[in-house]
Amino acid sequence: MAFARFLQWRADLLGADYLNALRRIRYVFPPIPRDRVAALLHRELGDASRDLVRQMEDEPIWSTLSRTAYLSWYEGSPVVVQVAREPVSEEALQEFEAGIGFLGHPDVSGVTAPRILRQFRRWLRQAESSALERSYLEVLGGSRGETLVDYPALIPSISTDHVLCWPWVDGEPVSSLIRRGSVDAVTQVAMAVLEQYCSLSIVDADLQADAIVMPTGAQRLAIRRIEKPLSVPPPVVNVGMKYVAAVLEGNASIIVQTLLTMAVGQSSASLEADLLNLMSGVEPELKVHAWYPGSASAFESNWRALEKLGVSRARPLYLDCLHRNLVAVGYWTSDAVAAGGKAADTIAEAHGPVLGRVLRINAEEFLDPAVVKEWSKGIGLFTFGAMREANRLAEEFRETNLTLEVEPEPDDLRQSDRKAGPTLRIGLIAGGLLATVLVSLRWGSKLHQPATAFVSAVALGALAGLIWVVRKIG
Repeated sequence: MAFARFLQWRADLLGADYLNALRRIRYVFPPIPRDRVAALLHRELGDASRDLVRQMEDEPIWSTLSRTAYLSWYEGSPVVVQVAREPVSEEALQEFEAGIGFLGHPDVSGVTAPRILRQFRRWLRQAESSALERSYLEVLGGSRGETLVDYPALIPSISTDHVLCWPWVDGEPVSSLIRRGSVDAVTQVAMAVLEQYCSLSIVDADLQADAIVMPTGAQRLAIRRIEKPLSVPPPVVNVGMKYVAAVLEGNASIIVQTLLTMAVGQSSASLEADLLNLMSGVEPELKVHAWYPGSASAFESNWRALEKLGVSRARPLYLDCLHRNLVAVGYWTSDAVAAGGKAADTIAEAHGPVLGRVLRINAEEFLDPAVVKEWSKGIGLFTFGAMREANRLAEEFRETNLTLEVEPEPDDLRQSDRKAGPTLRIGLIAGGLLATVLVSLRWGSKLHQPATAFVSAVALGALAGLIWVVRKIG
């Protein structure tokens, strides 16, 4: 059951038929008995556990592969009381690996490769420690109200390294919203997936639609639990952001460079050529009688091509989990559209708000020209596209290559009329540039960074243009 959960959405290893079969499995994991949870609460919290245990419900609110949670009450409000299961023994894992090696069907032979089984081990062990989960939730709690979706906020007074408690969020699960055709809910899930990677440097290694809800009366999603939070090394966060942007833009050269950098730690001309050939030869996985977003299809094809590349070095788990979650978003979008929702590329729509938040948070970093150059090289992000366009205009102003177009006039017009038209047009342009300079200088100092830097850049560009226009008039 655990291995089937690990393989869910793994489009790099399995075809669409197998993925659809895996998603239909009803994953049922026996809960940790209530009396054992109560005993753990008494041990961890002492007297503070009395009311929690007394008001704790008899049936769990969830029982997953690695966690069991019960609903209780604390200071008059409902709270989640979550504890971890005992880790899977090494003997049990070895027995499983020995048995699964006998799978001989060619369609699934890839899932029994040693590197995949090693990755499964890491995926399984990732959620064993409640203390590790606590550290993730504490970090997320520091960003509360700033993120695009809400995360559990630990209650420190009743949380330990073995018991985690946070307020219960009442609402409709995303799985239910999808069945009602809510493409907007899936877009918000895509925002959560991209924001986790790009801004929070984490990936949920077991993203589940029933763990995310739309709170009653709210307009944004709340995550009830993060099943398996996995950290992303900070140096590759920017690389991953460029990869996502390149996929949405369709920039193949940047896709292969960034994907290889994340997958094997470096990129080379030979590897790039091999991966590019594989990407061009991979046919999109056919989704019969289903609409599937183009961006999700692109991520899926890239993932399959990377698997076919067959590099000896094991891929980082975070990279496969990122693709896993984006493929899941694609399938959920397809389900919502099939249920009557309006077709939309949810990943592409989610990218703008996520990028906007990243820019707001890291505004000072993007004032560094070296950072901007690194980000903008080869990537068609709308923000940096605007920067490149401004730079192009500035270059043309310096080289006096920017010309004004003048419509041809009839031959019978007087020579003075022919001169008046262009002169008036140039004068209007000069007036507009002068007004831009004055307004920028007047209001730029009253703004905060990074708006001040942006307005200053606009003023300088307008001033350069004004000088060039004046020279042309002269």
